[in-house]
Amino acid sequence: MPTAFPRNERVLEIQGVPLGYAVYGRPGGIPAFYFHGLPGSRREGALLHAACCDAGVRVIAPERPGYGLSAPAPGARLDAWPERIAALADALGIGRFHLIAVSGGAPYALACASRLSDRVIGTAICCGLGDLTRPGLAAAMQFNARLALWLVRRGPAWLHWSYGPLVTQVVRRTPRLAVAIQGWIDGPADRAVLRRPAVRELFADSLGEAFRQGPEGAVADLATAIRPWPFALDGIRNLQLWHGLADRVVPPLHSDWLAQAAPAARLTRVPGEGHFSLPIRHVHEVVRALLQA
Repeated sequence: MPTAFPRNERVLEIQGVPLGYAVYGRPGGIPAFYFHGLPGSRREGALLHAACCDAGVRVIAPERPGYGLSAPAPGARLDAWPERIAALADALGIGRFHLIAVSGGAPYALACASRLSDRVIGTAICCGLGDLTRPGLAAAMQFNARLALWLVRRGPAWLHWSYGPLVTQVVRRTPRLAVAIQGWIDGPADRAVLRRPAVRELFADSLGEAFRQGPEGAVADLATAIRPWPFALDGIRNLQLWHGLADRVVPPLHSDWLAQAAPAARLTRVPGEGHFSLPIRHVHEVVRALLQA
């Protein structure tokens, strides 16, 4: 992975609201949209740059409202995201496209795969977050995630003014420390990859952008995550799920549930891999499998 990341970054007015995005991979290649994690930003898409250059894929990495360069959208719904992606694709002259998502980006990719089925060729999701209203999925997560979800259920303002300021200050002042803490919490597999200088710098940079506007993006994402998904999974075609069996952030139970809800999906369980290590170490496999599906 290169230590200098591409900076092909732009802002477009989509449905009257600024949307930030970055472009990676091969210019003019097969189009794919990448949906970042929670929290995350457009710069997280740099993880795919080398693999997509090799595979001939152009990656467009948009930011959800409140992250990075994207304006907040109070009260935004999960089912509004496919409309924004369709409008972005139209603005970029893209007809049909693939989807790639990690972690908290999974619900947004699945919403697009369901609502834009005539345009989505295939979808690949790594360590994807499931519908947290389903029994057992939230309870299986780490204490810090359960705390954030408990706070946002009391009302987004609770999370914004309690948990949010602390996280924002840590990320803004010491983003590398935030990444190191994440690796320490997540276990050996993730700790090993997050210690790589290039990977550590990428995630520190992306986290800094995620909290550029404060905790707005993360709070909005969490508020969306506690609502039932307004779409069905059983009609989604060419869906590939990848999950590390050592994932402590989003337990493998989430992908097990996704695979049951979408019977046509292909689930690849990878022993020994964690939440960050799986998409980093297996990115070439994920991209190749998506194109071959």
